[in-house]
Amino acid sequence: MTQQQISKLLDVPDRTLRDWKKNRQRLYNLLESLEYDEAKEKINAVDVNDIIVFEPDKYSYNLFWQTNEKSEQKVYSIISNYLSTMNDNDIKTLCKEFGKNIVKSVLKDKYKKMYTKGFISTNGMDIPLRGKYEQNDMYKQLLGMINDY
Repeated sequence: MTQQQISKLLDVPDRTLRDWKKNRQRLYNLLESLEYDEAKEKINAVDVNDIIVFEPDKYSYNLFWQTNEKSEQKVYSIISNYLSTMNDNDIKTLCKEFGKNIVKSVLKDKYKKMYTKGFISTNGMDIPLRGKYEQNDMYKQLLGMINDY
């Protein structure tokens, strides 16, 4: 596995991995020698592109209104939709279920896309976005909730 894959899969910061590479070489070499897909399967981890069984009873309310039962949803969609609610409990559930790094990566991707587009479109009304997404108050608030987990 690459350092990026190890970080993502094990929810370990890059800084820690760099330390392991220097000071715990056998551990780092072991992780590096593993195949990503095999390791992912063994620890029952998910990627943002995976489709999983979504259980609405874990969250405050079901954002996938098509059914009240379990349904198959893309991990990215689940995280993206529940980040939009800004519900602290739901965000904690996301972090617990998928890991802080994956939730952060979806948050970053979502805001990058909005700012690249330059506006948010709501029912025919476009709201312009200026500056950098990292300076957006909602982005900072969501990032704070994720980091507090």
